[in-house]
Amino acid sequence: MYETYYQLKTSPFTLLPDPEFLFLGSKHKMALSLLEYGLLNGSAFIVITGEPGTGKTTLLNRLLNQSGHQWTIGMLSNTHAGLAGLMPWIAASFSLETTGKSEVELFHEFARFLESQHASGQRVLLVLDEAQNVGSAMLEELRLLSNLNDGLRRSLQILLSGQPGLRSLLGGPGMEQFAQRISVEYALDPLTEEETVAYISHRIRVAGGLRPLFSTLACRTIYALTAGVPRLINQLCDHALVYGYAAQDETITARVILDAARIREKNGFFSFRTNPHTIEPSHSDLEGETDEIAANIPLKPEPDTARPAAVSPSAGTPVALYQEALSLKQAGEFSKAIPLFDRVIDDRVWGVKALGQKGLCMKAIGRYEEALATFRIAFDRPSVPPQELEPIRYLFARTLESMGRSDEAIECYRSIKRDGRNYRDVTLRIDQLQLTQTLGPEGSKSWLQSFAKSCSQLLRSTN
Repeated sequence: MYETYYQLKTSPFTLLPDPEFLFLGSKHKMALSLLEYGLLNGSAFIVITGEPGTGKTTLLNRLLNQSGHQWTIGMLSNTHAGLAGLMPWIAASFSLETTGKSEVELFHEFARFLESQHASGQRVLLVLDEAQNVGSAMLEELRLLSNLNDGLRRSLQILLSGQPGLRSLLGGPGMEQFAQRISVEYALDPLTEEETVAYISHRIRVAGGLRPLFSTLACRTIYALTAGVPRLINQLCDHALVYGYAAQDETITARVILDAARIREKNGFFSFRTNPHTIEPSHSDLEGETDEIAANIPLKPEPDTARPAAVSPSAGTPVALYQEALSLKQAGEFSKAIPLFDRVIDDRVWGVKALGQKGLCMKAIGRYEEALATFRIAFDRPSVPPQELEPIRYLFARTLESMGRSDEAIECYRSIKRDGRNYRDVTLRIDQLQLTQTLGPEGSKSWLQSFAKSCSQLLRSTN
């Protein structure tokens, strides 16, 4: 519904375990590396566990996609302790005929299947997803099945994926022999706050997005609500995009996230890790979000600028450099982001946006004069559409205000207002600066507190 409005090729936050969307944060990268190591080194048993929604199945799908030509793979995803036995299900997962055959007959047929696969140079991988649902008796079946491997070769490898209960099951009484055969195991944790910001940006890019759709503050609010669990992130982001589309918002703010979360929480359909009613962004956070949104103006595709055919931009291209620099900026690595933005500023499409972001980095580390100089470079660009320069003018005025150059800031804000740019806080900023000039900083302190409250109420009412 919202894909066309936000210029996306597909829904970025689908709940399907699509390996194309896999985000390799530090934990998922380690998990994938260990799984690959286990497969390549012929481990009899490989185990990966994690809370529901942490991305285990997506990770497995990526692993299986890139390993499919080396292994013959059987997948069991609906096992439970009530099954009479695993052998018929295992045979069926490899497309072996099971009709009218006993467990013993299926065991011998599976042994012949392993022999034939070995003779043809194929290795066999059996994957049990949601393996916490099987009981100790079925795990013992798997252990005995692994005895089909002789001492010289390992034709069969078994990968177990499940929730933390699987670890408890494997560590229970009578499971010592099974546990001793596990060569590789990893417990997958949720994403960190920094990874959550990068995860949301990654999925937007994979879905074909050409610009950030969520503010950094919105992403951090999502982390506070979901504790970094990817499935919960996907659900909340998807609902927030629906709300943003309904309100015709170009960027999803923290306020949109909280509004969507509070409605979901009220209906009782969503299990948040933090009560959304207890989260209220500070005035300084909202100020920073306003700056960021102003710099991230949407780019309208030009007739001769086709969207890249690949899902992810090629390394070294302006869009890739811009996105890498933006990720560094969002992580607070301002000094590292600036050189990357410098490499983009000559680009016809991304140059003005890069100048705006570079100026914000300069401002964030206290290099105000250099920030102003960066914004002026954008003003001097020939043939730049006025709508692309309007956010830069706003950031220029904000920087003047931060430097205490009130007269210049007021004049810049008035110019923005005369040109009809609908920045919601321009009038309030002019009034506050004039009051400060009249009463002095101390005399306007109480008014400033009222101003912060007014901004918060205004943001709430417009989202």
